[in-house]
Amino acid sequence: MERNTLEKFFTGKSFVIPTYQRDYAWTKQNIDDLLDDIAETIETNTSHYIGTFILSRKPAEDTYSVVDGQQRLTTLTMLLNTLVNQLPSEQRIIYRNTFIQDVTKKRWRLELADYNRTFFAELLESKVPVPDSKSQKLLKDAYEYIGGRILEIQKRNDGALEAYLVGVKQLEVMEFIESDEGKAIRIFQTVNDRGRPLAVVEKTKALLIYYSNRFLAGKHDNLINESFGNIFRVFTALKDITEADDTRVPLLSSANFTEDSVMRYHFLSFPNDYYDFKPTTDYVLDGFLKRSLRNRQTKLSELSEFINIYVSDLKSFFDSLLKLAKRVQCEPRYFKLFCVLGLSTHLYPLAIRLQGRELLDVAVGKGNLTFADLIEIADVRVYKTRGTNPAKDISRLACDAVTKSEKEIAASLANIVSRFMDDGLFASALSGSMYGNEAILHILLQHGEACATEKGRAGYTVAELIDFMRSQPTIEHIFAQTPGFTFPGRGFETQEQYLGANDRLGNLCLLEKALNSRCQEKTPEQKLEDVKLYKESRFDTTRSLVAEVAAGGTPFNAKAVDARTRKLADFVKVRWPLWDNS
Repeated sequence: MERNTLEKFFTGKSFVIPTYQRDYAWTKQNIDDLLDDIAETIETNTSHYIGTFILSRKPAEDTYSVVDGQQRLTTLTMLLNTLVNQLPSEQRIIYRNTFIQDVTKKRWRLELADYNRTFFAELLESKVPVPDSKSQKLLKDAYEYIGGRILEIQKRNDGALEAYLVGVKQLEVMEFIESDEGKAIRIFQTVNDRGRPLAVVEKTKALLIYYSNRFLAGKHDNLINESFGNIFRVFTALKDITEADDTRVPLLSSANFTEDSVMRYHFLSFPNDYYDFKPTTDYVLDGFLKRSLRNRQTKLSELSEFINIYVSDLKSFFDSLLKLAKRVQCEPRYFKLFCVLGLSTHLYPLAIRLQGRELLDVAVGKGNLTFADLIEIADVRVYKTRGTNPAKDISRLACDAVTKSEKEIAASLANIVSRFMDDGLFASALSGSMYGNEAILHILLQHGEACATEKGRAGYTVAELIDFMRSQPTIEHIFAQTPGFTFPGRGFETQEQYLGANDRLGNLCLLEKALNSRCQEKTPEQKLEDVKLYKESRFDTTRSLVAEVAAGGTPFNAKAVDARTRKLADFVKVRWPLWDNS
């Protein structure tokens, strides 16, 4: 390991970012931190250490693979390129050859991975490439931000830019060069940028590389590197979709949902000898993977087979989750499942496995219910209405879904649903309080769609569903939660009877947030008859309610709550039934 100035570190080297690395991810805050380091160097006229670069170079190669430090190196290259472009032509040639482009070999000093290489080169050439991924947008934003900061420095005085460049050259880095890429990756586990804790997925990659090198002469290095490079890119694409305002998936858009979360879901659906249906991400690495590898290190054919199967399956699992996310963008069925209903986290491993086997749209048994329908039924009945989590049963089923037949998977899921929420329990729940049920938004939206299709209209499109969700739908009490009349009245004998009926299905409807706020202190008649309240709603279930009350010719009362509760409950039982798998 050697400590050098940044200038010496660059001199005579050409770097390449391996395909297994994460995409560029620095934000303006990260860039500001680096620029503050440089400013401190200039102000104090001292050197400043900015971190370690771990490089790999095989004897026959003339480029260095950047195992750790690519975010800083990429940002420094953009900074240096911006500075060099402002220098007089004679100085520019010298500095450009040192930091930006090898004049002799006509190649860039830093080349990003294949999918960002051309884009980055065009940035350095002062072209205006159009980004087509999150990492490319971040690269462009970073380059433009750096340009703005340098322009500010240039305006201070004539010598400010040269002083700044001297400060950059004086930055100190630690470089570690290893001919064995596997060893370099292992070092990456303990030496990383600014002390950032390594994710389990990164530790997993390093561990697998170690076993491939230590016991199998690097046999699986390419598979591991390419697969984990794909995993990082897939996860970035997944976040782009699920964090977007229009297709935000509550679980996947959470800051706490990381690549490690997907690894944990994969473990829950990966048959193995150290299975635990309530694993932590650390257990996936320490309790499962390390033990599995250690127990095979003297059986090289078994070790090789395990690494090949595990890595390939993990990559496929990430790919399947991304395919599901893409379906959310264009298929109403999956938009409703993930963005409206908010599929329970415990059902994700099973859903991802079925997507991987292309079974989600396959109909099983009688009734033409698809596997996507079965998962939705399990969520609505067991997880949302019963409010329970048969974790052991569902996780085992996710494992079985790797190899079991379609009929066996459907039968197992039917058995779980019937044991935890049979028709009797479901009917009882639907006749009682439903206001706090996590599925109520989905239930009322689906009821509205059914009302619309009965009138000959097509089912909701993704665009319509997005529009509905933008309106911030709320669950509205038709009779207010606080009674505005004395008892007996409106068919209610006592206040207790009123309060008992208040949260039932028949007293709930779907309403845009803006309309809901205008319904305060209003009677059911005012809400139903005022053209600017329920009649203005775009939700078909609410418009259907207005039409039914008007056709009945009587005020909305206790009997109406009972009748509507029965009607909606009947709809729910038909829409999310137990199924015959014969």
